[in-house]
Amino acid sequence: MLICIGMLALIILAFIPVQIETSPTPDPVQTYEQALERVEAVQYQERANLDLNPICYTRLLTHDQKVERTIVFLHGFTSCPEQFAQLGDEFFRRGYNVYIPRLPGHGYNDRLGEALKEVTPEEMAAFAMGSVDIAQGLGEHVNVSGLSGGGALTVWLAQERQDIDLAVPMAPFLGVGFIPTPLNQPFANLLYHLPDFFQWWDPVHKSGNPLTAPYAYPRYSIHAMDDFLVLGFSTRRAAQDAAPAAESILMITNAADPSVNNPINERMVAIWQEHAVVQVEAYEFPKELDLPHDLITPTRPDNRVDLVYPKLLELFEAPVEIGSQ
Repeated sequence: MLICIGMLALIILAFIPVQIETSPTPDPVQTYEQALERVEAVQYQERANLDLNPICYTRLLTHDQKVERTIVFLHGFTSCPEQFAQLGDEFFRRGYNVYIPRLPGHGYNDRLGEALKEVTPEEMAAFAMGSVDIAQGLGEHVNVSGLSGGGALTVWLAQERQDIDLAVPMAPFLGVGFIPTPLNQPFANLLYHLPDFFQWWDPVHKSGNPLTAPYAYPRYSIHAMDDFLVLGFSTRRAAQDAAPAAESILMITNAADPSVNNPINERMVAIWQEHAVVQVEAYEFPKELDLPHDLITPTRPDNRVDLVYPKLLELFEAPVEIGSQ
C-alpha cells in the first residue's frame, strides 16, 4: 500500500510544473569603467578563493575601451571559461571585447567535489543577468552565446533581455536526448523533488574519462543539471505568452548530438517564430560530420574545431576590422 502511495505521489510531482521562484532585475552598467570595476571585483574574489583552479578564472579580453561589439560566452555544464578561450581569441582579433565568466559552482580544483550541489536555478539566472549587465559597458552592441548549459542560459536571456542584439544558444540543454520528448518536462519536474546524487559522464572510465578536459568535472549533480531544464521549461512557458526580448536569435544545433533533445530545441525556435516580432533563425551542423555535443573544446580528441570555428565566425558575421589585434 505504501509503495502504491509513493508511486502515486511521484507521478503527481512529475506533472506539477517547476519554475524559477524569482526573476532577477537587469542592472546594466553605463560606462566601460564601471564594467571593468565589476569584472575586476569578480576576478579578485576568484583569486582569493584558493579552492578554484586558476585556469578557470573569469576572463575578459578587452581593447581597453568600449568598442562597437562585445560578446559574452557562457561555458558548458561542468566545464569552465577555458573552454571558450581559443574561440574568444578569434572574436577578440576581430575587434570584439570578449567576456567569458565562470558559472556558479564550476572551476574548482577538486573535480570530484560537491560545489555544484549548492547551485539553484535562481542563482544561475542571476549570474546570467549580471553577465549581460557587465557586457553593456563593454560594447555598443552585445552578443551572447553559450554551449549546452550555457546555451540554456542564453535561451533564457533571449527571452528576458531587450538589450541583447544577438543571442546564439549552441546545442542548448533544454531537454535530455535519450528521454522521449513528451516525458522531458515530467522528468525535469521529478528530478527537482528527488534527493540529489552524482552521475558520471562516463560510467565506464569515471574520473579517467578521456573526453573530459583536465579542468572539467567528470561527474555532475543531478539537481545542478536540472537547474538548466527548469530554466528551459520556464522560458518556454514564458515564450508561449510573450515574444522574446532580444533583437535577434540564432539557434545552433548539432544533428549528431547524443546529449540534448533537438526536437525540444526546434520547438523553442518555432514558438519564438510564431510571434513574428524579432528575427529568429536556426542552423544545424549536419549529422554526417558526427560532431560531439561539446562543439567548442579544442583539446577534445573527437572534436572538429577546424570546421566548427570558421562556421561560427561566419554565422556571427564577424569580419576582421582594420586596426584590430
